[in-house]
Amino acid sequence: MKDFFKGSSLKVLIIAVVVLLGLAIYTATAGGSIVAGLLGFVSAPMQGIATDVTGSVTEFFDLESYSKEELLDLVDRLQRERSALAQQLVDYEEKKRENEQLKVQLRIAQLQPENEMRSASVIGRDPNDVFSGFSIDKGSLAGVSAGDPVITEQGLVGVVSQVYATSSMVTCLLSEDLQVAAMSIDREESGVVSSNIMTASSGLLRMGYLSSETGLKEGDIITTSGAGGSFPPNLIIGQVQSVEKSENDISKYAVIKPYEDLAHVQDVQVIVSFPGKGEETPALPEEGDPAEEDVE
Repeated sequence: MKDFFKGSSLKVLIIAVVVLLGLAIYTATAGGSIVAGLLGFVSAPMQGIATDVTGSVTEFFDLESYSKEELLDLVDRLQRERSALAQQLVDYEEKKRENEQLKVQLRIAQLQPENEMRSASVIGRDPNDVFSGFSIDKGSLAGVSAGDPVITEQGLVGVVSQVYATSSMVTCLLSEDLQVAAMSIDREESGVVSSNIMTASSGLLRMGYLSSETGLKEGDIITTSGAGGSFPPNLIIGQVQSVEKSENDISKYAVIKPYEDLAHVQDVQVIVSFPGKGEETPALPEEGDPAEEDVE
């Protein structure tokens, strides 16, 4: 048993156990309710351990040589050290997350160097928002403004809708309030990506305004077209899951599965500037307008 306690790290553990045990014994005999309250949450689970190690640690400590004030001071110091270590761990995790965000930003910037971005993290979600909107930890002080596209490494996830000094609200791509000019890079066909309560509940999107002769097929990749000046071109949106007839039975639409899990996004990039941003072009038509459909 003596060999078990020779290591310096074990001595440190034993010291901590003895100090806490000593305080528990002291307060039990002296009626020190304040100290007992401070240490109650840690002394209980250690009672079993203390029984096993008491006989082996007396060579390190003479409990009678410590006053109540000295023991309290030691406990206070240990608690401060524990708090400092906990804060160091939090800081480490934060730096690690920031580093990962910068790596993602660098990879995206290498593909689209003309776009200026800001890294951000999701800090809140409205549980009543069926369209998976969320808030981020970047606002006007970071150069974020309403209308800025929000992306991840997997593609477009939404657009900034409200901006505050240090935070912003993001309307998710699943929202029925958002429409995106899109195209197929495989077929060079264009349309408008949107969503509604039915598609959003399944985490899917809908690409409308396709002709009845559309060549879109399952597996085709859909990206932003850049038309309208609201989004830069070539942002990945998703993949065609199926092609269906529209309700008017004249045109067709494609069901799009986003590459990103839009309801569980954690870290994002906000595109604060891109070539052609805000260029005035005709507004996107509303789906179902007969003037915008291809009539055979």
